[in-house]
Amino acid sequence: MANVKVAIRVRPLNARETADGGKLAVQVEGKLARIRNVKLDGRSEGAVDSREKLLEFCFDYCYWSVDPADPHYASQEEVTALLKNSLLIETMVPQCQAMKPSSCVA
Repeated sequence: MANVKVAIRVRPLNARETADGGKLAVQVEGKLARIRNVKLDGRSEGAVDSREKLLEFCFDYCYWSVDPADPHYASQEEVTALLKNSLLIETMVPQCQAMKPSSCVA
């Protein structure tokens, strides 16, 4: 059985997206990502529409790379290092536990 972990990184809008009037539609809080359907921003609250204005998804890892001044900011280099370390730990711990306890340093 495969053990799959999912990570997302929210990046800033690029120059073309900004020039086209793009808006950031994703917010991250811990492992929760909220995605706002910006196409529905103008609708009235009473309008009948099957689409949701705000969708929420949980991930194993959520990284915010939009604003370097934000205390939760994670650069691409930090995200890569964190994911590599997590993968290494999750790969090595089961192997280490199968070995003699004295030869395992955690």
